[in-house]
Parts: sequence; C-alpha cells; structure tokens
Amino acid sequence: MAHVLTPEAKAELGRGWPLVLAAALAIGVGTMGIGFYSLGLFVKPLQDEFGWSRAAVSGAATFQQFGIFLSAPLVGWLADRWGARPIAVASFIATPLALLALSRTGNSVMMWDALWLLVSLAGAGTTPAIWARIVSLRFGAARGLALGLMLMGTGAAAMLAPALLGPVFAQSGWRTAVMVMAGVTLLVGLPASLLVGTADRPTPEARARGRFEANRQTLMLLLIAFLLGLIVAGLIVHLVPMLVDRGMAAAHAAQVAAGVGLAVLVARLVVGYLFDRFHAPYVAALFLLSPVVAALLLLGGGPVFVAALMLGLAAGAEVDMLAYFTGRYAALANYGATYGGVLGVFCLGAGLGPMLFGKAYDALGGYDAALLGSAVVLAMVVVLIATLGRYRTAA
Repeated sequence: MAHVLTPEAKAELGRGWPLVLAAALAIGVGTMGIGFYSLGLFVKPLQDEFGWSRAAVSGAATFQQFGIFLSAPLVGWLADRWGARPIAVASFIATPLALLALSRTGNSVMMWDALWLLVSLAGAGTTPAIWARIVSLRFGAARGLALGLMLMGTGAAAMLAPALLGPVFAQSGWRTAVMVMAGVTLLVGLPASLLVGTADRPTPEARARGRFEANRQTLMLLLIAFLLGLIVAGLIVHLVPMLVDRGMAAAHAAQVAAGVGLAVLVARLVVGYLFDRFHAPYVAALFLLSPVVAALLLLGGGPVFVAALMLGLAAGAEVDMLAYFTGRYAALANYGATYGGVLGVFCLGAGLGPMLFGKAYDALGGYDAALLGSAVVLAMVVVLIATLGRYRTAA
C-alpha cells in the first residue's frame, strides 16, 4: 500500500507510527478492547458458581456500554480543554483498581452490574473518545489510515483476549483472570499513555472553544451513530443463536462468527486508506450496504459465512467512520467533545440493540421481523451518510 500513499501521507506515518502503535495498544487493553471481548468468558463460570441465568451474567455488557455513553462526552470535553494525556494516565490507573474490585464481587447480580459500570466509567480514558482525538490532531493526509490502524487494537483484542485469557479462566478461575486483566491494563496502557507526550495540549484559544459542535452534519452523525450501534451490535450478538436455531452445530456457528473478527480487521485498514483517497461519506455508504445485504441473506437463508463477513465489514467501518467524520465536520478544537458525544450515543445504541433483538425474538418466536427491520433502518443510514455533503474542514 505504501507505493500508493501520497508523499505527505508517507511522511506523516513515518513520523507518527509510534503514536499510532501506542494508541492501538491502549485501546486494545482498554474497556472497548479486552474489557468488552472478555465478557463471554464469564458466562459459564458465573453460572456454575452462583447459579445465575445467562441473561443475568451478560447484563454486564449493557452496563459497560452505558458507562461509555455517560463518560465519553465528558472526557472528550476535558481533553479539548486540558489535553488527553492526564485523562489517559488517570484512567489506566483507575481501571485496574476497578477491575480488582470486580474480582471480589459476590453472589449479587446488582453488584455485578454496578461494578461493570464502575469499570466502564474508570476506563473512559481508554476509549477512542480520547485516542482518536490524539491521532486526528497529529495526522492530516493520512488521518483515515492512521485511525484505521489505531482501531485495529480492538480487532486484535477480539482475537487475542479469548485465546489468551481462556486458559486462565479454565485453570485458575474467573477471579484470577480479572486480576490478570487488571495487570495487563496497567502494564500496557500506562506506558502507552506516557508516550503520548504533551503536544496535544490545547492553546488558550482552543481551550475556550472546546464544546460539542452542533451543525447539520454532526447532528446527523448522532442519529447515524445510534442507529448503527443499535442494529449492527444486535446482528452480531445474535448471529450465533440465529444459526443454531436453523440447525447449525454450535461449534460450526462459532467458526462462522469468527469471520466477523477477520472482516473487522480488514475493513479498518481498507476503509481508513480509502477515506484518505476519496470522499469518505461515499466510501462509508458503500461499505454500509454490506449489513443490509447480510440481514437480507440471513432472512432468506442465504450463505451464512458471506453474511458474517459482511457484518464484519460494517463493524470494522463504523467506529473508524465516526471518528473520521467528526474531524471533517467539526473543528479540531471541538473534536473531543463532539466525538465523545457521537461515540457515547453509538455505545448507547450498542447496549440496547442486543436486548431489543432478544425481546423481538421472545415476542415473535423468531428473528425474521428484526432482520427485515434491520435492513430497512440500515438502508436509511446509508442515505443519511451519502448526503452528509462537503467537509467543513480541509481534507
């Protein structure tokens, strides 16, 4: 890919790759990295120890997403005013402490949910709300690719967290596994935060401006973000149950779902690169046709592996897209507060989507209505993205 990058983009990547690597590592060990992708490992151990239902254990995901919804706008605003480094450092100290508290929880579903909310709030400085601001300030010509490379940290966590933490859960128990997560978060995230330096510290003029920038495009981004989180998260979380309901063996269904993770990594790299070369809303609209097709394929019983790959393309494009669009439709002085609001609304949708899909299944005895509704809503999202219009800041 290097031979098709512009000289400006190559120069930026040559200077800024340590920052991108630090950001990818920080996000990977943060609350949207191993914090999220380890949740499935808790289901069986907590069912065995406490006798909880699967829904009770997995309620942690909703509270985790709700914590990001509450905290992302605030930490984004604080980063606009004081810089991201102190917030990231504080968060990578607070998150391990919150995880240690989680490792001591007892037989109380309410306490389990409350502690996951605490972990999420403590981890506010580990999310892209902070790190996308840092990268966007350092990159211009290669911003899309740099954001895509940064967000590959969560894709790596999706593949590595179950593989590396699974044996710890099996051999030493879930409490020990949580303490391991706390150690990894501290030992990787804190040095990455210190590598950022202070170059993103805002000027007094920028500090006075830092706020959510409300214009036509950013208000549209709030709606787009909520709908994307709602539908794509619902489709991905319920993909395996859909396939098992149709008679597929659980192990085979899990292998199909693994195609989502592979497509996420590919999409983040390719989408980020294309954003730097072409008008990003058109690129994003093209990629987000893929979950429309995926929903229709699942509705019609089409090739499920193709549907899984298409869902992965959407999941890989969505957060990258929202981070990039914020920097093109809002001033960089307002980036943290604006993207924090957009990311928070996205996480609110992602927290509600799986629950609403489950309620639709329980009420109607199947997923057909949810799949058809998903295709219609996602088609509307594609139209909204394609009509965002010209950038407000230079590309």
